[in-house]
Amino acid sequence: MKRKVLEIKKKILSILKERGEIALKALEIKTNIGSQTIKNQIEELEFFGLVEIIKHKKNEKTGRPYTSIRLKQK
Repeated sequence: MKRKVLEIKKKILSILKERGEIALKALEIKTNIGSQTIKNQIEELEFFGLVEIIKHKKNEKTGRPYTSIRLKQK
């Protein structure tokens, strides 16, 4: 069953309120939603000024670049 777009956005915002900042991959796992869907929803939330997308140069553990998302400060 497909989830409604609004449900996905609510879930993302709820997780961000709870955790503050979360890696994109962890958000995909926590919501059980595909990467492209998550990226589309995050980009829309960023457009409306609700979240920030942060590109990190490297992960402390793996040394690989990653992306995280956090609620935008008002």
